[in-house]
Parts: sequence; structure tokens; C-alpha cells
Amino acid sequence: MIPAPPRLSITDHRGQAIRTLRERCLTLGVPTWRCDNAGLIVRDPEQGAPVGLLWGSRSITGMISAAVREASIGPGATDHPRITELFSGCWAILLPERRRRDRTGWLVGLALSVQGLNAAEFDNACQSAALDVHAMRRVLTPHAKYTHASMDALRDAMLWMVQDLLHVEESDQTVSGFTRQLSDCFETIDLLYALGRSMNELTHPDQFVEHLCRRVRDTLNFGFVGSYFAAGGAPGAGIDGALTIQGDTGLRRLLQAELPRLIQRLDPDEGRLILTELCGTPIPGAGQVLMHPVLRAGRPIGVLIAGDKHGDDPQVSSYDIQLLEAAAGYAGAFIDNAVLYAQQKALSMGTLETLSAAIDAKDRYTCGHSQRVALLSRQLALAAGMSEEQAERVRVAGLVHDIGKIGVPEAVLTKSGRLTDTEFDAIKKHPEIGHRILKDLPLMADVLPGVLHHHERWDGRGYPHKIAGEAIPMLARIIALADTFDAMSSNRSYRSAMPRAHVLIEIQKCAGTQFDPALAKLFVTLDLSAYDALVQSHQIAETAAAAAAA
Repeated sequence: MIPAPPRLSITDHRGQAIRTLRERCLTLGVPTWRCDNAGLIVRDPEQGAPVGLLWGSRSITGMISAAVREASIGPGATDHPRITELFSGCWAILLPERRRRDRTGWLVGLALSVQGLNAAEFDNACQSAALDVHAMRRVLTPHAKYTHASMDALRDAMLWMVQDLLHVEESDQTVSGFTRQLSDCFETIDLLYALGRSMNELTHPDQFVEHLCRRVRDTLNFGFVGSYFAAGGAPGAGIDGALTIQGDTGLRRLLQAELPRLIQRLDPDEGRLILTELCGTPIPGAGQVLMHPVLRAGRPIGVLIAGDKHGDDPQVSSYDIQLLEAAAGYAGAFIDNAVLYAQQKALSMGTLETLSAAIDAKDRYTCGHSQRVALLSRQLALAAGMSEEQAERVRVAGLVHDIGKIGVPEAVLTKSGRLTDTEFDAIKKHPEIGHRILKDLPLMADVLPGVLHHHERWDGRGYPHKIAGEAIPMLARIIALADTFDAMSSNRSYRSAMPRAHVLIEIQKCAGTQFDPALAKLFVTLDLSAYDALVQSHQIAETAAAAAAA
């Protein structure tokens, strides 16, 4: 019994099965043609000369086309496989090709017998192709092995062959689909894991956002992935109004202009938008930009965007939407934490600045001292090759370097004239007191060496631990120079401020004994105009405060 005809398809995902069937038929001496429903040949047998010339002759192709037309629209039209005798000893086996329920064309195999090689129609075909009849008979005799009785068996073999090939191909597609799904799952997990690991870097929200966009672009088939955050949405995080793009796009200007307005349109509950135009201009390439809101406190503060998708499917898929949604969730959680961190940091630094200023204000001679030391320390750190971030931490250390003086008796701090040995011993305790005050504050962990050791000397004669040379932390060596410079440049109860030139000469003289010689050499080259401006502002503030008190 002949099985039900397979649903052959010429779509790309089934093309390999048809190609394999045609190759196998050719090894059996059965050339094949592919035709549409009107009998137009769309693919000839892939054989070289001289046999390929014979199969492409007008005589043979005409008979093939006529057989297909008869099967498609003739009186005996059918959607089932059929066998047609083209001429005596030559048969065409027609297998319907389908796409879903519709027949899209026919696969036609040609089988010959020895009788067919001796038929007049065979001679005519050779002559129409300008081929020698006797030579072609010799070439095709090994393949002319079929009979009328064997046609049903050949048809069945071709049917079963194509069914098996399609089943194998479907299995391959299923395996491929599972593999792709597993790959997508792995890439998603890898992306989310990488984002989760980087969420601890709360001091650099801009770097986290760049990392997120880059990882999403590496995971998805988009030409570019970016982000935009509205002004005021993430106070203190340093990303307000920032457009970040990873990848190449000609849409940067349009995105910069359109995104502030689009954020207002985003519905937190609905989530994504898929845009096909920006500012009235159609989006080039794949024609779509996927947007997903980044939420904070339930309202959109920014968006993740992805566009210019490439690959087999240029349209936004559910996988794309889900992954961008997950990334947006991570971004929202990170930014919320970053804002809280910035607020906590601002509160902590504000408290410390107020405390340092209050300590400096106990003595009119040291008013503004910590701010000036912080400024000079930052300048020297930059001159020594530190990064902006490192220099900022040096500035913070300079700001709190004298906070331990809160534990020194006020009578000692404000005493006019020189201190006794006992009073000086009390003063010398302030680095360790400051270290104890700050050591339990996580934000201050990296500045503690500067607080504890800013009175150590290069020659080892400083305090509190008498360490020397490069054993003194760099942070402390920098603050020591800035601290001493400001002290010498300011009026004190026991002496007047020294002239600038004398102060710089003194620093050079103490290089290698009190100070790190390399840092001392750098210090005397600093531009001190910002320092002088700060001194002036402190003097104005002090004068105003004195007038108000009077």
C-alpha cells in the first residue's frame, strides 16, 4: 500500500531534505527536476555535460512540463504522487511539494529502461541537444535498469526516502531549537550573573550603565544598545540627562532629542515600546527600536534602548523583550542603591566636614585649615600621577586629617604662645584619636592611613609610630606636606605667617629629612592660585563672623 504523500516543502528550512533526495536519486540513475504548478521548470538536474545537455534539451523539458501541467490542471489533476509514461520505456514520477496545506509545485524523477534508450523520442532528444545518439546510449545504459513493473516500487522508495529525510531534518531542527534555547538561557544567565556581580560598584553608576549596555549588545543581535536617564531621576548618581550608546548608530541625535519626551509616554505597567519612527523619521535598517523603562519608586526615570537588529530574524522577538526587561530591572535596582549610597555618602561627608570645620573654628588661627590642606593634598596627588578618583580620596583624607583634635583639651588647642612638653604630648595624640573615631566608618577605611600617619617624618623622627621613608603611606606623605605648608603660611599664636618664598625654600630644605624628596620637588611647582583664593574666602568669612559677634 502506498503511504500518504509526504508534505514536501521548498521553504528554506526543508530545502536540505529535497537537495539530499535529488542527490540520492541521481546515484540511482534517476535525474530530477523541480517545477511549479504551471509546469515551469525552476531547477534542472545537477549533472554536467553531456548528460546534463540531454536533460536540458527542449524535447525532454517539454515532456516534463506537459506532465506537470496535466497533473496540476488537467482532467486527471491530483494532489497525490503519480507515474506518467513520457514515451515507451521512459517514465516520470511526480511527487507533490507542499507548504503547509498548499501544493507549491512538483518534484519530477525520470526513469529509463533499455527500451526507452531505443525509442524514437530518445533519438529526437539527442538530436535537439546536438548529441551523438550512440554515445548517449552507451553512457546511459548502466542506468536504464527500470521496467514498467518496477515503477511502483521506485515511487514508493522515493516517497519513503523523502519522508525519512524530512523526519531527520525535523529532528535536527528540534535539536537545533533546543540547543538555541539552551544557548539563549546560558547567555541570559551569564548576562544577569555579570550584571549582578557589577552591582556592588555603587561609586560609578556611569560605568555600570556602560557595562550593562555592552553586555546586552554582546548577548542580543542588535547593532546598538543604549540607555538614557532623565534629569532629576537619579539625584547624586551622576547620570542625569546622560545618553549612553554601545555600538554604531546614526540615530544618536534623534534619540537625544526624542527620548526625554518618550520617557513621559512610558507606562510603568505596560513597559516596553517598539518604535518604528523617531521625530517623524522612519527608523532605517530593521526599522524598529525596542525601548524598556528603567523604574525607580514605581515611575520611569530612564530607558534601555536596542535597535538595528540583524541575523535571521530582524524583528524584535519575545526573547529580546524579556532579556531587556530583565536588564532594565537590574538597572533600576542598581540606580536605586546608587542614589541611596550617594545620599549616605553626602550625609557622612557633610557631617565630617562640619565636624572638621568646628574643630578648626575653635582656634581663629586654624580657621579653614582642613579645607586648605584638602585642596593642596588633592593638587599634589594629581601632580604625583594619581587618578581623579584617587586624588578625591586624598582630598577627603586631608579634610579629616585633624579630626582627632576633638579629643584634645580645648585649652591646649587655643593656648596662646608655645606649648609645654605635656601639652605637646596631648597634641601628638590626635592622629591616633582620629584613627579611632573613623575606623568603624566604611566610607573612611581607605583614608585612615593618612589620618594616622600625617605627622610621620621621612627620617623616622615623627609620630605616632616613628616610621620612615616609603614605609610611610603615600597618603600620609602627601598630607604632611600640605599640612606643614598651610601651617607655615598661616598666622599662629606664637608667630606670624612666613612669606611664600621662605615657605617654599623651607620645604626644599626639609626634603629628605621631614618630607618625601620626590613629593617636595613636585610641591614647589604647584599652582597655588586656588589655595590663595581659598585663604581669601576664609579671611572674609572670619571677618564677617567677628563683625557679627561684635
